[in-house]
Amino acid sequence: MPPSQDTLSTLVSDKAFHHEENETGDLPSTSVTLTRHRRKLQVINPPWYRNSLLASVGFLEVANAGDFAANVWNDVPIPLYAKIFMAIGGPLALLISIAALRDGILSWQNVRILQEERQYLALLRMQHLNPPAGTPIDQAAVRLIDRRLGVGYRELGSELIDRIVMDAFLGVGALLVGTGTIMAIWGANPYIYFISNLLSGFVGNAFAAAYGVLNAIWSVYLMWRFDGHDKACMNASSLAPFRDRLHRRFQYFKWHALVSAITGLVAGAASMITCRMWWGYVVLIPCMLSEVGCNQFWRILLGYDRPIVSDQPHWGLIPDYKENKEDEEKDGVLLDTLASVISMQNAFKPHPSHVIDVDWSSLDSLLLFIANNHLFDSLCGWLAADSSVPKDLRHYIFRLSTEYTEITLTLADLRGLPEAESPRLHDLCRNFLYTEGRQVMLGRERFLLEMVGYAAWKDG
Repeated sequence: MPPSQDTLSTLVSDKAFHHEENETGDLPSTSVTLTRHRRKLQVINPPWYRNSLLASVGFLEVANAGDFAANVWNDVPIPLYAKIFMAIGGPLALLISIAALRDGILSWQNVRILQEERQYLALLRMQHLNPPAGTPIDQAAVRLIDRRLGVGYRELGSELIDRIVMDAFLGVGALLVGTGTIMAIWGANPYIYFISNLLSGFVGNAFAAAYGVLNAIWSVYLMWRFDGHDKACMNASSLAPFRDRLHRRFQYFKWHALVSAITGLVAGAASMITCRMWWGYVVLIPCMLSEVGCNQFWRILLGYDRPIVSDQPHWGLIPDYKENKEDEEKDGVLLDTLASVISMQNAFKPHPSHVIDVDWSSLDSLLLFIANNHLFDSLCGWLAADSSVPKDLRHYIFRLSTEYTEITLTLADLRGLPEAESPRLHDLCRNFLYTEGRQVMLGRERFLLEMVGYAAWKDG
């Protein structure tokens, strides 16, 4: 069972998140930049690492079966019903390859910002290790930087292997298989027959087999890594309040890696078998279902969104971390932050809560709470995109006009809305915390759990 709310409340520190009573009454300086893209506003500053895996790429294994008709009825003359199946399977495989291309682009965007973050963290680490003369090294900051770099390595690997390499190999394979299947319709021509057999046969399916091997190697590494996280956390007494959450998180990672590895290897082997034996497609059926399941499992239970660390930090190494902060425990601030995130996540429910210090009936109190807990950019993105936001209010907030391609929004802008709009904005802020706010905290919890696990693993 997860730790009780009472247990977590005792772990929440003033260092972890702002309380309204500690504020002077002035709203902090917070700004968010949005840009117009295809008639929609998107937050571009601060930049975020996104859980952008497309559901459609879960069907990449289906493309391997698109050549069913071309391989099963691989003779001349070709029956009419076989041509119909080819006319369906070939374009379907090509369509899925387009989804792979789109997902690869989204993943590459994540890779770029993760690389930028790693470069910035490396420079920041050097600065902390070489302070001015007479200034002690901030070991706590160096430790947090190392933990973020460690988790970032896994994030980068997941983007490269689980997405870009997968999209490239399976996408190219789907493209070749689809092309070969369509060509098979005119297989009466000996030259076309030969090329079609290559594309929808060993050449096209070899990409799935190659990816299956690469994915298995990466998955074995992930299982070893998260098993180490899990064991280290189980042996750390300071992590007792979070032990169930940590164990569940790392078990999810191990299950996903195991199923993904088996699915990739079996699907790759079955794809090669289908070039000669029809029963290879029977083996592919559970692989298709498993791949769709793995895709949904990652998107719903494993993936998360988070802001990156940059020279214009959104929430620094972790929320509200201050340099040269002393703590009785070397990971105390990390545990405090995790406890507060869990508490706020539990408090963001459609009824008043006293777990967090905020006046739910006051718009100013909600705005202050949102800003101080690093949710303002998420609020702006939600106001710009969510269907529950009235169009006239959205137009008023963002000053929508064809003349603007980039907009900067501040807390003062929201606070400066006419008094008549305050009730609607107040209701929207509450709805944001109940919905998107909880999701942001859930993503923050997932990231912090991995940081805690990585720290325990390295200390072990």
